[in-house]
Amino acid sequence: MWDVVEITDPEAWNRLVSGFPITSALQSWGWGEVKRLSGWVPKRLAVYGEEGLVGGAQVLLRPLPGGLRLAYTPRGPALLRLSDLPRVAQALAHGVRGTHLVLEPEAGLPAEGPAPGFPGLLPEEPIQPAYSLWLDLSQGEEALLKGMKEMHRRNARLALKRTEISIEGEEAFLEFFRLFKETNRRARLLQHAEGYYRAVLKEMNQPHGEAFLALARKDGEALAAGLFVAFAGKVDYLYGGSSRAHPEAKAPMGMHLAAIRHAIGRGYRIYDLWGVPRTPEGSHAEGIWRFKEGFGGRRVQFPAYTLPLSPLYRPLKALLRLRKTWVNLRVRGNPRDVLG
Repeated sequence: MWDVVEITDPEAWNRLVSGFPITSALQSWGWGEVKRLSGWVPKRLAVYGEEGLVGGAQVLLRPLPGGLRLAYTPRGPALLRLSDLPRVAQALAHGVRGTHLVLEPEAGLPAEGPAPGFPGLLPEEPIQPAYSLWLDLSQGEEALLKGMKEMHRRNARLALKRTEISIEGEEAFLEFFRLFKETNRRARLLQHAEGYYRAVLKEMNQPHGEAFLALARKDGEALAAGLFVAFAGKVDYLYGGSSRAHPEAKAPMGMHLAAIRHAIGRGYRIYDLWGVPRTPEGSHAEGIWRFKEGFGGRRVQFPAYTLPLSPLYRPLKALLRLRKTWVNLRVRGNPRDVLG
């Protein structure tokens, strides 16, 4: 029997989960505090086996109609080995009560191969993006530029000539949010209220992690901005937006170069461009894919699993899928997910 211990100190929790080879910023203390704004209640649970600490999971709990409750570990749990996932999941089940426990360990598996199966766990539709692109920052800026597609290299050099790039904090939030809203309107994407993104910037500046804004300006006007979080050696590009003014400035490239330079300077190992579509051709996010894949890097997948905890799991899953399809139709006129 493995033991589960709840951790209630932010620094102790971040120190614990940042030490695992399989971990994520979404398992950090700050992310749990951000998700409180959306009705989730975080529990931080350390799992101990015969050999000591084997995993840690920030489990988000959400009440649902009818007395049901969803338990979810965003890009988690943190693990020493992916093979420990079934036993860690079973241990976590004793510390949470819900219809099912959704698991999304950030193993960064090759996108081309099949997702591994585990006894007792069912394949699940991920809540976070299932696919991403990772850039290896340890090779340095010049090697990263050489690994880009030719047009991206050209645009990167133009951006450095035509824009002023910078790393900033809360003082630049309104510039970021204006561009973010503008981009979401164009792409017909949902977004949270302004306070949610302010909370990300505040709460993810935490022990063993940071959050920052990267901007590209021309003549003082912000043309592209992104909100990034960093934790356990990785930098994640979570949210961004750009203006259609001055396309010749290549501002989105400038914004990413600002973040990449900052990340290399801080010694981070991986630059996560975040979500890319499962099948790029013909998807709502094809343009996102075309831009991101120009950076090179490797395409990775994050398979998700469910540990059913109640006979109500399957009907609840069907209802949640129906709701997601309805939202897609209402917002974009298409039942498919953005990154589907």
